[in-house]
Amino acid sequence: MALEKLKIKAEKDQEGDFAEEIEVLFNPNQLQIDKTGWIIGDGYPVAANELATLTINLFFDTTLSGSPPENVQKHTKKIFNLTHPKIGNSEKRPPRCKLIWGTIGGNDSILLPDGFLERVSKTLTHFLEDGTPVRALLNCTFREWADSEKRKKEANLIDDPVRIVRRGETLSRIAYEEYGDSGLWRIIADENKLTNPRILTPGLVLTIPALNGRLKGNV
Repeated sequence: MALEKLKIKAEKDQEGDFAEEIEVLFNPNQLQIDKTGWIIGDGYPVAANELATLTINLFFDTTLSGSPPENVQKHTKKIFNLTHPKIGNSEKRPPRCKLIWGTIGGNDSILLPDGFLERVSKTLTHFLEDGTPVRALLNCTFREWADSEKRKKEANLIDDPVRIVRRGETLSRIAYEEYGDSGLWRIIADENKLTNPRILTPGLVLTIPALNGRLKGNV
């Protein structure tokens, strides 16, 4: 049985769509997650409130996937593009990302639920006789996304726990407006015991639950 490939899901064209999916050629041997919870201030521990970072090395080798091997930068370019500001209207920003690898209890195992590619360093390590690069190593640092509204929800600060469905609305769109992440629609569906989350009747009153730390522990 082949090992499940690590996937990076990223915003493609608009905020919260996470429509782009990048599958790595080879799974990493290790990854590192760093988060500073406390710092010492005046001799006492003070909450640092720093965002977590995930560091991962991604290996690419096209000599093992076909003959003649293609330029490895065809694959590494997809990762590099995650640093480009392309999401938003006036002031554009880089796409938000999710890192997913394997499953837990039948659901995706999410290494990073909401972040962005902060830094990437590419090393080309092998070339064909004509100079075509065919092996590369990318050292990537992803950082948690600092969405202020979403963090308020995580802290259980809800402006209005009730929402009335308008015509044409979808649960994923409501989840994006309430949580900043369309992928969290299931939390609302479960809270309201919706038998068919794809069909929302205009005028339906939904309870929007606080995240209450539900996303914590994923990074």
